[in-house]
Amino acid sequence: MKKLLFFFITISSLYCSELQKDDTEKYISSFKQTLLKKGNKLLEKTKNFKTSKNSQELIVDLRNPTYKNGILLTHEGGVIKGHDIRIQAKTIQYIKRIENGALVHRIEAEGDLIIQYKGKVYVGEELEYDFITKTGTVYEGKTFASFWYLGGDKIELKSDGSYHVDNVFVTTCENIDSTWDIHAGKVNVLKKDLLQAKNVRFRFFKLPTLWLPSFKINLKKFLGTPIIKYNVNWDKKSGPRGTVRYRLYSWRDFGLWGRLDYRLKMGWGGAIETEYHPTHGRTIFDTKNYLASDVIEKELVKKRRYRVQGVYSSVSPTGKTKANLTWDKFSDINMPSDFKSDDFELNTAKKSEFTLRREEKSYLGILYARPRLNSFDTVKQQLPTGYVTIKPYKSPNLGVMFYNSFSTSYLNYQFSDKLSPSINSFESARLETHNIVSRPLKTQFLTLTPYVGFIGIFYNKSPESTDKKQAMFLYGGALKTHFFKNYKRHKHILEPYISYKGITEPTEKVDSYYIFSIDDGYNKLNLIKTGIKNQVYSLKKIRSYPSFEADLYANTFLDSHFIPRTLPKLYLDLNWNLPSVFLSANSAWNFYAKTLDFSNIRLGWSVNEAFAFSVEFRYRSSYDFRKANHENFILDVSRDVNLLKDTSISDKRNTFLTHAYFRLNPFWSCEIESHHGWNRKKEPPYNEYKVSLFTFLSSAWKVRVTYQHTTTDDKFSGAVSLIK
Repeated sequence: MKKLLFFFITISSLYCSELQKDDTEKYISSFKQTLLKKGNKLLEKTKNFKTSKNSQELIVDLRNPTYKNGILLTHEGGVIKGHDIRIQAKTIQYIKRIENGALVHRIEAEGDLIIQYKGKVYVGEELEYDFITKTGTVYEGKTFASFWYLGGDKIELKSDGSYHVDNVFVTTCENIDSTWDIHAGKVNVLKKDLLQAKNVRFRFFKLPTLWLPSFKINLKKFLGTPIIKYNVNWDKKSGPRGTVRYRLYSWRDFGLWGRLDYRLKMGWGGAIETEYHPTHGRTIFDTKNYLASDVIEKELVKKRRYRVQGVYSSVSPTGKTKANLTWDKFSDINMPSDFKSDDFELNTAKKSEFTLRREEKSYLGILYARPRLNSFDTVKQQLPTGYVTIKPYKSPNLGVMFYNSFSTSYLNYQFSDKLSPSINSFESARLETHNIVSRPLKTQFLTLTPYVGFIGIFYNKSPESTDKKQAMFLYGGALKTHFFKNYKRHKHILEPYISYKGITEPTEKVDSYYIFSIDDGYNKLNLIKTGIKNQVYSLKKIRSYPSFEADLYANTFLDSHFIPRTLPKLYLDLNWNLPSVFLSANSAWNFYAKTLDFSNIRLGWSVNEAFAFSVEFRYRSSYDFRKANHENFILDVSRDVNLLKDTSISDKRNTFLTHAYFRLNPFWSCEIESHHGWNRKKEPPYNEYKVSLFTFLSSAWKVRVTYQHTTTDDKFSGAVSLIK
């Protein structure tokens, strides 16, 4: 019992940080005298009570308190602090006594009330808290959880850190008069900020906009996605269009959104969107499904148009296995562009494909499938394709490197049903082996890397209705050296190099087997690439990339009967990287046509925190053919240059792109984009631009106003999004 008495005598001296230093000693002395006078009575009343050895220390720090019948009372402010709890208020009544043979240990507080409990902060008018049951009630209380402000008539604090609120409002606005809020009869908030509400009323500017019988939301999940978004568009084609997007449900790792559209000329449309993002971060599963009525221009008939798209990706706990799945099914080829929205694109490539990847120490395996979901697409279906790449092996004695990869697939090239019936689809099973042997040779000044290899491909079908066996040998190598010199602030590296790439005459001619993609394009090739690379690195600020780089090189084709000139093109690639400025220039000169083959120049500059811009100029001549890989020259040596020049892969054009960002003031910003093109075959010049203004209402509502001009339409749009 003496320990209990001394505890009450010393508690005030353990925590005094909340009081003014000048008054500390005075009130402690007075407090001690009061307790000493009541000491005997306190010992007598608590003779049947024993303090638990495992109980947490409680610090009671009150200013000028009074003591009577086991109650410490102050009207001048104080702090009570213990494990997982801290209470601060103007008026505090601390009670610890025996009533009817049982211990009563609680607190009542009001006035300038702040409670910190189980990692959360509460404010309110009055508090009642029981230290034995570790439960309490905050009257006219408010709290804050991950950008959300919650308040109600009564907040009941649970011992596990969860809480229950009666007649609650929820908002992200810190002001008393919020722009929007959610009102509900009852709300339960669990430990991980999972909110359950019943009889929910959504209000915008105090006007009811939506009612739900129940509502669940994860207050910390999906922070990057707007909770509520209002969008208005107006263009020549479809007229005014209004969109409302709500987060209808989010619980633990799952979120559900509803989207409602109305177009004055066409009527209603809507979407259901889902997100599943587990907390472990290894899985993502998103879907967006849209349905609306519209009139297709050429058909002039009102139809239902839809789009179903989704993305799934997952990684195993070990990280060795990865799976990716995307799908995009829509009613017609113009559906994505007619209902275009910045927040409605999960799969910008509009592909439906599946990839399963397994990585081990000795090999890398990939299973890939791509079916055609939309009949109006032209797609190389892979049903499926399997890849196996063996880890490069180095012989311990000879130092020879072995590279081996294999693939097997069933390919079905399907043309769009909108094309002429005379274009027939084709299919074939395909087996390939790719094997290379290399032996790097290094000296103090030179590095030589020769290689030889073999490629074998088997097709079970061909245009000649027979199987085809394609085989060829690869050979070549690379020789390079480098020189460097260190200056006071920079290091200069000069690297001359020469490489040779050779392919023997294939066993099958180009037109005798099916060409599904660039991977099937093989022909005899003898190519020498000669160049010199300059690099400048900063010694003051160490980076993994050079501050300046220039690469000048040329390609020489020894089989001159394929190319009109042995040295057809000379290339120059420049890159200049500074902390706030980026400049790149890639150009080529065509000796055969005596013209600039292509030139792409891009400048980006972050002038300051309020202004950044980029400008880009792209020029392409009719001799710079549109290829997926500009370093692959099989097409160039297989077809006559004049024949290629008359096809669609020869697309001469000039393009000028701009992009600028302005921060007009702390609350307003502006973004400007433009796209200008000219000098194309049989097409007039075009000028397109887009101007957007952004601002915030309160602390959570982001407002965007956009005007966009294209060659086919002028569009005005605005959006209001709740981003927290």
